[in-house]
Amino acid sequence: MSPAPQPDRGPYLAFAVIAGSVIANIYFFQPILPRIVADLGAPESSMGLIPGFTLAGFACGLATLVPLGDSVQRKTLVITQIGFAALFALAFGAAPTFPALLAAAFGLGVVCCVPQQLVPFAAALARPESRGRAVGVVVSGIMFGLLAGRTVGGALSAVIGWRELFALDAAFMVALAGIAWRVLPRVKPATDLSYARLMASLPGLARAHPALRRAMATQALAWVAFNAFWAALASMLQQSWGLGSFWAGAFGLVGLVGAVAASGGGRAADRIGSHRVLIFSFAMIALGYVAMAAATFSMVALVVGVIALDLGCQSALVANQTRVFALDPHAQGRLNTLYMVSTFVGGAIGAALSGYAYAHWGWNGVVALGLAAGVGALAVHLWPARAPGRR
Repeated sequence: MSPAPQPDRGPYLAFAVIAGSVIANIYFFQPILPRIVADLGAPESSMGLIPGFTLAGFACGLATLVPLGDSVQRKTLVITQIGFAALFALAFGAAPTFPALLAAAFGLGVVCCVPQQLVPFAAALARPESRGRAVGVVVSGIMFGLLAGRTVGGALSAVIGWRELFALDAAFMVALAGIAWRVLPRVKPATDLSYARLMASLPGLARAHPALRRAMATQALAWVAFNAFWAALASMLQQSWGLGSFWAGAFGLVGLVGAVAASGGGRAADRIGSHRVLIFSFAMIALGYVAMAAATFSMVALVVGVIALDLGCQSALVANQTRVFALDPHAQGRLNTLYMVSTFVGGAIGAALSGYAYAHWGWNGVVALGLAAGVGALAVHLWPARAPGRR
């Protein structure tokens, strides 16, 4: 299918708002993780399992649902998944035990891969020379939702319980499904392959594109660093600074710098190529953790580190994604599946390891984990390529 004419900024912004609203589901509870774990009688060391299971579910949704966007109507997929997100949010809030909550968290993660239906949707609508801008606008919406969700979750948890918070979230998802039905366009799918053939084509796509494999590896490491920080932040603020969930959520406002950077990273990738943008991005992740080594006694160091970390992670996400979408216009959903599955598997690992590192080695353990991931991403990106064409 030939790409449709590039829409104006309005449709991209609509995509961004929907994407950001859905992705908030899997992040807004992070500032209240200590409260959830305590209420359910689970050990503190298991705290990282909640975001870990949610992100693992997200990766599963990417692997099983996002490929469908190449062969069926994405508008229908998006609305259906938002409806199921409402149901899983209710299940999360009503969970009587910790294992039941983990099951609901996994299901919520599976259906909340909606943003990664919308990113290739926008990329397919855009002209090649402005694909980075299109991707950047939608990813900016995702990051605003991700970070603002933490802020809203932290603020609301100061006045209502976490179970009531998830009931409100479910009601919001129902309203959002209605909005998506009104504003999303209907576009002819890029291929008529069956679901079985779509899934069978994934390994071949990974083998055929070395640039895809490199992007998968580097972004997985970047997301280890990203989620290691956010999963441990609430505990560190509470133990080192005596600050509660409201302040852990408020740090989402600091991280909004990264959301702005996502759009700028897309434009930079269009102008100077993704290779240079990625070198800058991975270096910023490592430098952010260097700054945050002093976070237990310097709030300035913590703020500087958060800004650098989010700036690096979000710029890398867009630059890598722009490179991936250029590989095959007829397989953008499947390429995005491979890329984002690896990214969020990295995120799930980072969140789970963060809880373990914090429980055994404190904040220094989290910093060591994040710094190693950032340096590793830069090393993989700079490793000599076997094939030409690194733009």
